[in-house]
Amino acid sequence: MIHVGKERVYNTLDAAHEPAATVAPGSVVEIETQLNGGDWLNGIEDLWDPSKSRGPNLTTVVAVEGARPGDTLVVEVLDVVPGPLGYTGFAGWRNPLSQLIWENDWDVVTKTVRIEDGRVLWSDGLSLPVRPMIGTIATAPAGEPQTNRYAYRNGGNMDVQEICPGTTLYLPVEVEGALLHVGDCHAIMGDGEIPHGGAIECAATVTLRLSLRPGYASHGWLRAENDTHIMTIANLDRMKDSFCAACRELIWWMVEDYGFDPKEAYLLLGQVLEARCTMLHGDDGPFSPYVCKVEKRFLVPEGSVARSGEERS
Repeated sequence: MIHVGKERVYNTLDAAHEPAATVAPGSVVEIETQLNGGDWLNGIEDLWDPSKSRGPNLTTVVAVEGARPGDTLVVEVLDVVPGPLGYTGFAGWRNPLSQLIWENDWDVVTKTVRIEDGRVLWSDGLSLPVRPMIGTIATAPAGEPQTNRYAYRNGGNMDVQEICPGTTLYLPVEVEGALLHVGDCHAIMGDGEIPHGGAIECAATVTLRLSLRPGYASHGWLRAENDTHIMTIANLDRMKDSFCAACRELIWWMVEDYGFDPKEAYLLLGQVLEARCTMLHGDDGPFSPYVCKVEKRFLVPEGSVARSGEERS
């Protein structure tokens, strides 16, 4: 296993970033990730303040030998281990959703918690189960740098709870080496992440297996899978558009790899589709990533044979 530290982190996705390590395809990599806004959380008494942030969503970068534009980077999430402290919070003046839910003049509201023995210690009488996930993960874009604030067709700040141990994510390679950016881990997060810093944000140690697969041309948005589901992720300015884009991607996956007719796939999803908006922060950008998914047990239409791609490792 190759260990990668968090000494060098970035708040953008950029082909010019110097990777912390370069690994061979098929390698298992243990990556230390930074707290989303910087290394300021050192004790339970520390509280978040917007002025402390070096974010958004600082990421560690790893290159993969032999990755070429047009490839797919296959990212298997093997483990996500949160650090011992986390925080959640929001600034009312920059959170349109809180103003819509509750007319208020709230300023900064924040909470720091301990993370121990698989639990988030919320209060003396309440603990929450740790459900660790990777909030921001992407390959570098071929064009202009992208802020880590949003999600794109190459990944980014998706905040999808399914990007967790047991999931394989497929990302497009747009530059030599792929330049995988990883960070913004959460110990637990509710749908919508409504406070805008609303997950239990934490530093973490992430273990990934990185492989290459030739070809990515058919993907319009992001694809991932685990033992039970295939899933697609899209992020556009409007929630409805994000949902439609993710659903369209799911239908094409069913057509290409599972032998469905598009109309049959559309009808079937009307019965068994699972979908939700995972992050909804307001109207200041494309902040409505949607995940659409379907159980694999429904994906073998009569007379068809599922197909899988060939990986290079």
